[in-house]
Amino acid sequence: MEISNKYEPNVESFKQALTCPICQDIVTLPVHATCCERAKSMAPACLNCVRTYYELNKPYHERLFYRKAWGGCGCDINLHKKPINNYYIHTTQLDILRNLLGPSICHHEKCRAVCETSAELRRHLSGNSTKNDKHGNCKESLTKCKFCNTFDKRIIIEGSHYERFHLTILCDICNTQVVGCNIRLHYNNHKIQMAKLQEKVHKYENKKI
Repeated sequence: MEISNKYEPNVESFKQALTCPICQDIVTLPVHATCCERAKSMAPACLNCVRTYYELNKPYHERLFYRKAWGGCGCDINLHKKPINNYYIHTTQLDILRNLLGPSICHHEKCRAVCETSAELRRHLSGNSTKNDKHGNCKESLTKCKFCNTFDKRIIIEGSHYERFHLTILCDICNTQVVGCNIRLHYNNHKIQMAKLQEKVHKYENKKI
């Protein structure tokens, strides 16, 4: 008796449903537009493709003011509005299907981490990687500083930017927190103060004798 395979998953149909309308490749981190109800029912696109198409990684003053919606619904999208999350929504319900089509690869050329699942790649890019993930947080992805409004690559924000503007060192002399980039100046000021104090000590001791 021949067993019917009509209920086996059709990989080709999955590929068609998960083809990004922008890059025409299998979608990586699928997102849907939120501009109108019609857009929400259209094919998903790659997170990076959408962000690139809408110039969301550029400062507001460097973007086009309007652009047609990427999904083909015809909406005019204001690229200067805030917050940027209003442009798209993560379609996490498609993650299981996307995972069947192979690993999800980080789009940053200097990273290219190969993640087993869409969820792992999403954590990798957002800075929320767990100890069970093969790759840590992506150093090339853009992120906002937790202490100020600076926006840059994570390798800069968590590295040189943090060390220069936010890293503090406790001074053992005056018991104050000093920003790392000012520690040498702070130290030199104490040297001057100590020299003056030493001079006063010498004068006092000489008078006492």
